[in-house]
Amino acid sequence: MKYRILNSMVKVLTLVAFVCAASPSRYNCYEPEKPASLR
Repeated sequence: MKYRILNSMVKVLTLVAFVCAASPSRYNCYEPEKPASLR
């Protein structure tokens, strides 16, 4: 059960990292005080 949760978290983080790398102008992941959801 733990591994399934960890696997999901890893997939989410990978997806977020991919989105940030693909469009850094719209999703600035390097500013924690300004998350993409508050753009």
